[in-house]
Amino acid sequence: MIRPNTLKAKLRNGATVTGTLAMDLRAPAYVHLLADAGFDSIFFDLEHGVYDLPMVADLIGTTRLIGITPIVRVPDLRYGDIARLLDSGAQGVMFPRIDTAAQVEEAIRHMKYPPRGDRGAASVRGATDYREVPPQTLISQMNNETLVIIQIERAQAIANLDAIASVPDVDVLLVGPYDLAIALGAASTTDPVVVAAMDQVVAAGKRHQVATGTHASDPAVLRGWRDKGMQMMLCASELRFLSSGAKAMLDGLNA
Repeated sequence: MIRPNTLKAKLRNGATVTGTLAMDLRAPAYVHLLADAGFDSIFFDLEHGVYDLPMVADLIGTTRLIGITPIVRVPDLRYGDIARLLDSGAQGVMFPRIDTAAQVEEAIRHMKYPPRGDRGAASVRGATDYREVPPQTLISQMNNETLVIIQIERAQAIANLDAIASVPDVDVLLVGPYDLAIALGAASTTDPVVVAAMDQVVAAGKRHQVATGTHASDPAVLRGWRDKGMQMMLCASELRFLSSGAKAMLDGLNA
């Protein structure tokens, strides 16, 4: 049996889920701290973070063992990176800078085993908790349990929302608000043009029964989008938590 993807199950049941980006810290201790705080998932960022494959594979393994869901953000659509991260035990992949349904199809082909995709099979890996799994069990369960997250970050993606959301096996449309603001020529993520575009993402998700989400460091912003129907709340990063905690301590000391 393959380890169930609890994050995907919660989304399917309509629940709100939480995650945070991990970008620089490499000690397993912080993974335990985030789990103890109550996060549902950790997103290991290979687009902007410093991780290499061996480093992130160790952190993915720790995350699986403590019972929350490890997700990776890949820098692009390279099959080799995607397959090795999934083999290492990542239970989902977040794809940045996706603009078209054709890109989504390519991403899913690399993530899924035949007949849905072209991923090569490997057992006795992190994805199977280093157990031997019969081929047909591996294929069917991994295809069902792996989470596909498509980032919506540019104007072209907004124009293609219905085509993107209608691709089979898309689980989440997650807005990258900072990149979207830049792409739309907006001064901030709260600019009305950005808010209107994000509202379109929520509406497309509802039309196609695909979960939606966003990333923010302000819990009030996340609560607002949750109230509009977004399910995936991606909260700040491990570095922001360290920074804000340190500042709060000194502010309290110097008050």
